[in-house]
Parts: sequence; C-alpha cells; structure tokens
Amino acid sequence: MERTVLSPALSGQFISEKAQHVKIEKKGIERLGEEIFSSLRENKLQIPETGAKSIHPDKTHPKAVDWVFILDALNFCFWSKNKETQWTVCGYTGYYALEAALHRAIQEDINILNPEYYCKITNSELSNILRGDTDAVIPLLDKRLSVLHEVGNILIKKYNSTFETCLKDSNKSAVKLLSIVVENFPCFRDEAVYKGQRVSLYKRAQILVSDLWNFYDGSGWGEFHDIDEMTMFADYRVPQVLVYFGALTYSDELMEKLNKDMLLPNGSEEEVEIRGCSIHAVELIKEKTGQLIKEAALRTEVPNSSLIDYYLWCYRRKYAQEMEKIPYHKTLSIYY
Repeated sequence: MERTVLSPALSGQFISEKAQHVKIEKKGIERLGEEIFSSLRENKLQIPETGAKSIHPDKTHPKAVDWVFILDALNFCFWSKNKETQWTVCGYTGYYALEAALHRAIQEDINILNPEYYCKITNSELSNILRGDTDAVIPLLDKRLSVLHEVGNILIKKYNSTFETCLKDSNKSAVKLLSIVVENFPCFRDEAVYKGQRVSLYKRAQILVSDLWNFYDGSGWGEFHDIDEMTMFADYRVPQVLVYFGALTYSDELMEKLNKDMLLPNGSEEEVEIRGCSIHAVELIKEKTGQLIKEAALRTEVPNSSLIDYYLWCYRRKYAQEMEKIPYHKTLSIYY
C-alpha cells in the first residue's frame, strides 16, 4: 500500500503555513543569512570547532560505512532533565558521548559493527558498551537495544549484513537512499499527522545520508548527485539556535511549557510545529544566503541545508553556556 506523505521540505512548508504555536520571523532569517554569508567570505563555511576529532569514525576502517550507520541508528535522545545526572563518556556529552562509547568499544575489540552480534546483543552487553563516566545511564537504553535488534536483523535478511548494500542500491542518489532507509528500517520512519496531513521529518534518516556525504567528502561511498535535496535535521538543539537568532519565535503558552521543563509528546501539535518550522526556516536561510552571495558576486557555492544545519549545531556546542538562556523542547523519542 502506498503511503501519501509529504517530503521533509514540503512538510516544513505546510507546517509553517498552518502553525499556531511557532512563527518564522523574517528579520531573524535575514540575520542568520548574513551570519552564514560572513562565514563564507573565506570561500568555505567555517564550522565552529567542537574539539571531538579524536573520537570520529576512522575512514580507513574496513567497516567505516557500518560504523557511521550504527552511530546514526543510535543517534537519538541525549538530553537529561537534571544536568547533574547527564550521561557523559570520556568527558563528552550528547552525540559525542555516543561517538566516544562506540570508539572505545571498537578499541576493546567488541564486534559492535557486525549485525550478527548486535541483532542479538543483550541489555548488559549494551550497558557495558554505553557505560558512562558516572552512574548516569544513557536515556532510552531499552529503545536502543530494540533498534539494534531491528536494524541488525534487517541488514542480515535483506542487505548481506552490511549497509554498504543499501548504498550500492541507491546508485549515488541521496533521495533514493533516504527512501530505502525509511521504507525498510521502521526505526528511521519519523512521520506524524498534522492538520489531517501525513508529514515527514526524517531527522535520523537524512543525517545518515548527509553524514556519509560529509564523512567521505562527497566521493566514494559518500558521492550523491542530489545531496542538496536533503533538508536540515529537525532535532531539539538547532531550533534552540534558531530562536536565539530570532529566526523562530514561540507563543507565550509554548514558551511557558518549555521554561517549566514540560515534556512535549512526540507527534503533538507543538512538537511538530517546532520541528517543521525549523526545516522551513533553514530553507529560507539558504535562500537568503544565496541572494547575498549573488549580490556580492562571491565565487562560492550556496551551502546546502545539511551544511547550514551542521554550522548551527556546532555553533550551539561552541556557545553552549550562552544558549542556556533559551529553553529547548524535550521529547522522549527514538527519532531525534
């Protein structure tokens, strides 16, 4: 049965046109366009340094593609209500703590890149791999266990036990790879019904495609002729940066909930609006940046949405303390 679902870009536009709790602000879009344009004057988008190069996957590793796949399969929900009990690994927090944990597992000769192993991994084995610096446990450990079992079994049954097969089947198309991932791996199928319309956000599926593109510098396993079709990755941190720059504003009612640290259910109207408006805001920022490049006759390509997202995400990491005055939404979800 064919599912009628809008693409992330069309979903973002649809949601932003009907949103009641979140608004895209033109002045903030222009401000961020100028911020990114000024970074581009050096001929390349200057990504703020986050100091985590040593734990990134190793390009020379024979299973590097599967390393990126497992990272992004587990790349969700790192926030904690109480900062004192935040999960950390080797001093890293959030996504980088996950990178550090997998890097450590590979150094310890744990077969974490082999679906034959992780499709049957036990709770205690995964707890050991994801052990933190303190007693704090990674959120949704049981869901991560289910995700590993799910993706491991699917890779074994359909894809010769490696994500490389999915890449071969995609024939260098980011859109095709995205479709393969969301159609065949349910844990990546990040969709919702908003105002009677099925919409897609596809944060983790799109970040998987873009991570491979970025990791391999757009060649080899990372060569996609249509990478610019990917949108930003709608999570809970990039919207925080968009609010900081005034590109998004929230209703008083929504802001009150965020200030009180209230959870927003996955698929709720407010949560879908935050994520959908973030997607469309970045598309508008990309347009504004392109306009500034054209006006200045700058010899550089317009950065795609993936690069703008990465810039904003790293900006948040670099200025984490400054960002704390902006509340961000919290949702218990495997989708981001």
